[in-house]
Amino acid sequence: MWLVLYILLQPLFSYIDYLLDVQVQANTSYLTQKAAVEGMVTSSMKTEVIHNLTALGFDPAKIIITSSTEAQVNRQSRIDVYIKAPRIHLFPFDFSSGVQPAYYYGHASIMSEYLD
Repeated sequence: MWLVLYILLQPLFSYIDYLLDVQVQANTSYLTQKAAVEGMVTSSMKTEVIHNLTALGFDPAKIIITSSTEAQVNRQSRIDVYIKAPRIHLFPFDFSSGVQPAYYYGHASIMSEYLD
């Protein structure tokens, strides 16, 4: 009976995994768009994204947000934003011999719109 239940729930687990990946990508895009106006990724922006991802069940201590710049850059400079969040283990059994990814990754880039 447990195997039948597992087979029935597998598509649901896969879909939840996909939705979490999409959320990391969406938050990366959101953070990048906000950073373009400011010319950099500020700590308040990072806190907001960490709060968004924490609401989805991610561990806030393990979410890593990095940027290509630590200081404000002027208009037409490229800003890269990276988010790395731990993958939530949804599958109780692993029948494959391959290693599953341990993290969700998000990367986005944009040109700065900051005017001094």
